[in-house]
Amino acid sequence: MRNSRPRRPVSNRARLPVVGFPSDKSPAPGGQREPSEPQRPQSGGLTGRLDAPRLGEIYTRTAAFYDGLVAELQAKAKLEALAALARRPGERCLEAGVGTGWAFERLVAASGAEGAFGIDLAAGMLEVARGRLGARAAGRLLLGDARRLPFAAATFDCLLSTYTLEVMLEADIEAAVADFLRVLRPGGRAVIVNLTEGEGGDAAMIEDWERRYLRDPEAFGGARPLRLQALLRAKGFEAVERRYVGGPWPSEVLACRRP
Repeated sequence: MRNSRPRRPVSNRARLPVVGFPSDKSPAPGGQREPSEPQRPQSGGLTGRLDAPRLGEIYTRTAAFYDGLVAELQAKAKLEALAALARRPGERCLEAGVGTGWAFERLVAASGAEGAFGIDLAAGMLEVARGRLGARAAGRLLLGDARRLPFAAATFDCLLSTYTLEVMLEADIEAAVADFLRVLRPGGRAVIVNLTEGEGGDAAMIEDWERRYLRDPEAFGGARPLRLQALLRAKGFEAVERRYVGGPWPSEVLACRRP
């Protein structure tokens, strides 16, 4: 995304979704100026502003109503990610950033609970996910950090991560991607979904998202648009393919594998 492009008006067709994460910050004063040249890191988006402990607090606090805010907006890209992952029964699979278990429930329904695990930083999210999965979640949904996965190298055949990296600091994104690679077996595959830069009619909405994120990142749960294709390659993944999913939550679905 080029910083010098003109700002487009936000049309009714491409309007910013109202996320409504609770924030400890007051609204920005009318005269507050946002950075005109925001830093663009290797991830391609704006720099992250919330560290892991703060993210854990925010997502624990919002867990009970998170799906009511965004599940419908994120569903299309998550379903495409599950199809791209194409997990087979019995394959060992990790969902990093399992959240409320929306995708994990569908993963388990399609290919079985055996060998499937999920991990999340937010205890509140895991509580919702465990309630959703019931007995199928026993011992499979773990509290942990995507930057330091509590698994041995080459443990998994496949890995899924949806709308998780986009909330992290840049160094944490790089650490998580490196650990994703570590826990996959040679030839193992990963599918990663992020909020991304808007294309076509979605561009104005994402520009508005970025402006508001700069004022108060907590209001968006720390999420900002990323482009991670180059970073995945730089960290050692191969056959990285990117698919853009437009609509109310512009997203990239990245499919790749460990050499």
